[in-house]
Amino acid sequence: MRRTCFYANVLTAILLTLPLTAGAAAEMEPSKAISDPVTVCILDSGCNLPDIQGRNYLDGTQDLTDPEGHGTYVYELLKETAPEAELYMLKCFDSSTSLPQNTQKAGDASEATDIGTAIIQAVYDAVDVYDADIINMSWTLNQDNEELHEAICYAAKQNVLLVAAAGNLSLSTPLGSQVYPASWEEVIGVSGVDLNAQGEPVSSLWYLQSDAVFVSADGNYQGEKGSSFAAPRISGILAGYLDRTSEEKHTQSYAEEYLKSIAVDAGPSGYDTVFGWGYVKNTAG
Repeated sequence: MRRTCFYANVLTAILLTLPLTAGAAAEMEPSKAISDPVTVCILDSGCNLPDIQGRNYLDGTQDLTDPEGHGTYVYELLKETAPEAELYMLKCFDSSTSLPQNTQKAGDASEATDIGTAIIQAVYDAVDVYDADIINMSWTLNQDNEELHEAICYAAKQNVLLVAAAGNLSLSTPLGSQVYPASWEEVIGVSGVDLNAQGEPVSSLWYLQSDAVFVSADGNYQGEKGSSFAAPRISGILAGYLDRTSEEKHTQSYAEEYLKSIAVDAGPSGYDTVFGWGYVKNTAG
């Protein structure tokens, strides 16, 4: 199996360091006008598709090459779910600076620092440079971090919707583990589910069950599996929601109520840590 789904827990055990000043954007041209479509920034491993807009935060270049293909899949899913949205790939990690899922070996300190700095700066720039409406984060950390949380809170205060994978079950993230950023209240955590022959959602031991799960979506794509692929489906659905609704409803609380209204209760009645508030289909009206 290719390692394209591993980044749902790819940054496990990495300590993020070097806080950045809120609003300290890199010197780039803002890219959104009032009449532009919904903007989604994808913080991931890059993208191999042609004509992709974005930035490499590991080396400060425009090289978005994606050696493992994880970010490419996430981008493809978002494009399929929200074809009218404007997408930007903010490359924050790759196979040379990250950890595969289901491993307990940590990277060295220099790698951790580079990744931490890249992710934090990408969050601020998603707000200040790219004027993001939605930030998609198809990866997890298994430890809280104040500097990253500050960046997430900064984005949330600008009414940016933050969507993150709720993680996969592994040796380093057993049942009940808290994973970030999905566990923070400013973030909409998304779990993956499998579908049976009738297209109905079913639980799977592959996905992490925790309080970080707000809703669930199909976690399968191109023969791969992971909550990484559930998150962009929800981001795409939210892009459609923002495109159809007035600006005063472009808040996390309204977005969460919308998701709850279209979710199908797939487990015990009400909320549960497997499906969250329910399963959300790939398309929503």
